[in-house]
Amino acid sequence: MAAAGLRCGSTTIKYLLFFFNFLFVLCGLVILVVGGLAATSPGIGGFSISGPVIFILVVGGAIFLVSFFGCCGAVRESHCMLVTFACLLLTIIVCEVVAAVLLFLAANGAGGVDLEKAFSKAFEDAKADQSNKGAMDAVNAVQQAFQCCGVKDSSMWAGKVPNSCCPSNQCSGSNQFTQGCLGPFKDFIHKYGLALGVLAIGVAVIEVLGVWFSLALAGEIKRLSR
Repeated sequence: MAAAGLRCGSTTIKYLLFFFNFLFVLCGLVILVVGGLAATSPGIGGFSISGPVIFILVVGGAIFLVSFFGCCGAVRESHCMLVTFACLLLTIIVCEVVAAVLLFLAANGAGGVDLEKAFSKAFEDAKADQSNKGAMDAVNAVQQAFQCCGVKDSSMWAGKVPNSCCPSNQCSGSNQFTQGCLGPFKDFIHKYGLALGVLAIGVAVIEVLGVWFSLALAGEIKRLSR
């Protein structure tokens, strides 16, 4: 269908959708490339980084896929692709709102969000099965990031302290971190949870405009096809 058939406002929406989705397509590709490069890395300090890499690849793939539908739908003036884009974006918005609510609750210690219980369970699961790479990678990342060891102290490891309890993942017997991880982690959530929640809501509001624009353009295209 020729772009000339669109009214002025719809044509503006078309090119805005194309421009912003094209930028996000590029962002998705960059994230996928970074994830691919990280996947070839042997790890950091001897620890596998497969967990974070998988997360990066999933995020990059989702951004690329959703933006691809928006970009191509706008260029081709495809009603089907634009509606698909709107549905995918709406799904992301719902996830972001849920994440924002959980962050708000966690930051304020409300709504039955028991950080200590969930945090302790993650560490206990890793301790019970240290062959579980996903669980151990998460624990190792937390212990290195906050320079801590165990939930409340290193005693939970019962003498089998992982290298992530020491600076640069190198333990010499007397240089392990003394503070537990629960305190620093709760401080981090309380400090940044609210800000992250507000950011998620802000992004969701912008994405709502994307849904509205795509459905408006899809409606105009359907009108012209009659």
